[in-house]
Amino acid sequence: MNKIKILSKYIVNQIAAGEVIERPSSVLRELLENSIDANAKNIDIFIKDSGKTLIQLVDDGDGMNINDAKISIKKYATSKIKNIEDIYNISTKGFRGEALAAISLISQLEIQTKDKNSALGIHLFIENGKINKEIPLYMMKGTRVSVKNIFHGFPARRAYLRSSQIEFRNIVNEFYKIILSHRNIKYRFYHNDKIYFFIDKNISLKERITKIFNFKKNNFKSIFIKKDKFFINVIFNIPNRFSYKKGIQLIIVNKRSIKNYFLHKKIVSAYNRFFKNFHTISYFVFIEIDPKLVNWNIHPAKKEVQIEEENNIGNIIHKNIKTLLLDQYFVTKEELYNKNIEYLSVSEKNKDYNFLIKKKSSKDEINQLENLLKNAINKSNRENDILNFYQKKNFKNIFQINNKYIIVINNDNCLLIDQYRAYKNILFESFFKRKIETAKISYPIEIKFLQKKEKIIIYDIIKYLKSMGFYLYDCNQKIYLYSFPKKLTKYISIKVVKNIFCKYNENNNKEKIFINSIFQFSSIKYGVKLCKKKMNSLVKELFFCENPNYTYTSGSQILFIINKDFFEKIFE
Repeated sequence: MNKIKILSKYIVNQIAAGEVIERPSSVLRELLENSIDANAKNIDIFIKDSGKTLIQLVDDGDGMNINDAKISIKKYATSKIKNIEDIYNISTKGFRGEALAAISLISQLEIQTKDKNSALGIHLFIENGKINKEIPLYMMKGTRVSVKNIFHGFPARRAYLRSSQIEFRNIVNEFYKIILSHRNIKYRFYHNDKIYFFIDKNISLKERITKIFNFKKNNFKSIFIKKDKFFINVIFNIPNRFSYKKGIQLIIVNKRSIKNYFLHKKIVSAYNRFFKNFHTISYFVFIEIDPKLVNWNIHPAKKEVQIEEENNIGNIIHKNIKTLLLDQYFVTKEELYNKNIEYLSVSEKNKDYNFLIKKKSSKDEINQLENLLKNAINKSNRENDILNFYQKKNFKNIFQINNKYIIVINNDNCLLIDQYRAYKNILFESFFKRKIETAKISYPIEIKFLQKKEKIIIYDIIKYLKSMGFYLYDCNQKIYLYSFPKKLTKYISIKVVKNIFCKYNENNNKEKIFINSIFQFSSIKYGVKLCKKKMNSLVKELFFCENPNYTYTSGSQILFIINKDFFEKIFE
């Protein structure tokens, strides 16, 4: 018995029809929806020339018998709806019966299909909406649809297509929506005979999202909401305040991707007072709802729908996201909704650097302002801002505060550097990350020690110090220094060598003693006044380090950037 039937004129008139094939990605979407409705468990996709030359889809679904295959290319031929009531209770991907009919008119279409009750399958060759050739064939249950040379008979429409790169991106975006909505299917995606994606059934939703869009899994939170009429699963990110990467927003209702401006505004507004750059927000909303509460029959491509519970769903999602953000940043609801409080900064790296400031004056205003200056420092140290400082050949606006800290100011940002920590990292990388340069001494310097050491220990120290750029020679029970690392002065080098000989024994860690020694006698410490030339040199050397942000030994912060937004907020 045939499954596919032509709809009556009355039902056709009730359907919001329209042009369903706009570009290659539209073809892929329609073919994928047909395969899913046919209960396919494995789908292979073959794309050539970004879909302009070939879009082929092979599935192991229910397939069609010969009569159904021939009827499927006619307009309004569908197995999804039979009467007017079915339009308002849709649970399938497609229902209008327009897809294959529209595709057959703008391409060279081939269909190979067979259902489980047929002994033979059928291979149809279709062009301009008509079957030119049909061949019976032996094949497994399922369907293979090949769409060749899209818009080949419509030069104006083909010229409307964008570049291959953009068309391929559109195809991939449609593919993403399907594999996130239907996770019980194995997908293989090929482009120009190379496999691009292999998505197995056992990959979880969060893993799919992070893998597909190259996100970090730890940055995403999940919400599960179950009500009588609907079930909601929301996966959303907590973006870095200084991130510029555009977010991905996706709403899927009953496993179909849609656009819904109301729900989007509700979700984004949950981030109010936490983030300003709403374009960096990513969210993935999956809603399962009674089909009777959704009207799909308002948009030709089914991208917009009417949902009866829209307001209720939006409020629930908004509230749950807001609650998780409050927990994330330890902000009370009273503070957040107080009109006199404004959220100024969020540091994803360290929750201790979240702060609020009251705009109206109070007894605590001075203390709050002092805390603001301490906490407003951006610990994420944006690479662009650091690079901006690094590219300066000469820091004219450079100052020293309390003989401890260096401040560098440019047009947009203010850089604060701990001079001792910075020099510690410079020394560390000079000895352990780079080739050590040495300076020779005209006349060897005799090193006198405070205590005697065994010969084996002395030779061990000399060997180690040689690897660090110190050339020592043992002669007649005396030690002579012939050369030292350029990073240290001769005077400091002597102190370092003496300290190591005094403190080292067989049970000590040579490297630890050496590090402590060079730090102990370093020429730049707290309390040392630096001239502008020395400060310039120190800042440039710091930026030359692999790790200018944190010390190697303790992980302490070396530099901070205060951006211009901070100053603007103070004087608002």
